[in-house]
Amino acid sequence: MITNLEDPIVEAAQFKLNGSPSQNLMFIRKFMDNLKNTTLKLGSASTPGVFIFDETKPLNGLAAFGHETGEFMTTLHNEGWSQLQHGDLLIVHARQRAHFQGEGWTELGRLRKAIYDAAVQEGLIKRDISFRFCWVTDFPLFTPDIDPGEGQGGTAGLKATHHPFTAPLRSFTTEDLDSLAAGRPWEIKADHYDLVLNGTEVGGGSRRIHQRAVQEFVMRNILKMTHSGMQQFGHLFRALEAGCPPHAGFALGWDRFITLLCGVDSVRDVIAFPKNQKGEDLFAKSPSQLTDAQLRTYYLEARGWHAQDYKAW
Repeated sequence: MITNLEDPIVEAAQFKLNGSPSQNLMFIRKFMDNLKNTTLKLGSASTPGVFIFDETKPLNGLAAFGHETGEFMTTLHNEGWSQLQHGDLLIVHARQRAHFQGEGWTELGRLRKAIYDAAVQEGLIKRDISFRFCWVTDFPLFTPDIDPGEGQGGTAGLKATHHPFTAPLRSFTTEDLDSLAAGRPWEIKADHYDLVLNGTEVGGGSRRIHQRAVQEFVMRNILKMTHSGMQQFGHLFRALEAGCPPHAGFALGWDRFITLLCGVDSVRDVIAFPKNQKGEDLFAKSPSQLTDAQLRTYYLEARGWHAQDYKAW
């Protein structure tokens, strides 16, 4: 038993380390002990279960699962897992089952990447230099608005997962409207897509709403934006009414993409003009003090008792 949660989602990650079971166990114990000193924070609902598959031990080192060990192994095999071998590291984590699981990585996803990086540094895994791309689709069009101050301005306790101008995967169908009427807006899918490379998002985009009636319906009837909030988009409604073709977009995080292609750990190693923690560009020596001649070129003048500070920008 790895959790006291009722009807949880149980996920697992497998690592084929090249050390002996005792070496691998020492590695993962050290990693988990140092976890509190890193930026990786795990929720308190469930502590990850850590196991070393050891053929010399009862139930191959998975005794914590008790009589459910065989059933658990069968489940892993049916889901396409490779057969566990002597010395393999297995991480099992349970999380609460909910309509919305959060944004970005799951806790196990973050933990998996951190363990992989640590194992590479320890020489227990050879770094995989291949590039594995994945398209993530079928996002929910709406998600719970945990922080109403984010700026979408709705009062329904919902927010658009991507942005309020994202089109539904298909025009609102009778099924979608039934989901709204039944209070299940998360069942509606968005025409929103992310590109993932080696477990890291490198780009994303969506198809936009191009019909005024649909855009007003989303803002007024679903997000329940205030009248003043709706007025801010009057120009958009008029433009859509005048005629707008279906259109979509995609943005690539170029610096993050190059970081992965080059196999480096930090975007600062590849970005053209990296900044330090003070926001200074040491390469271009910016910001630097402005001269009076530079100010005159752009018809600028610094006045007041802060004038010298402005010149220092």
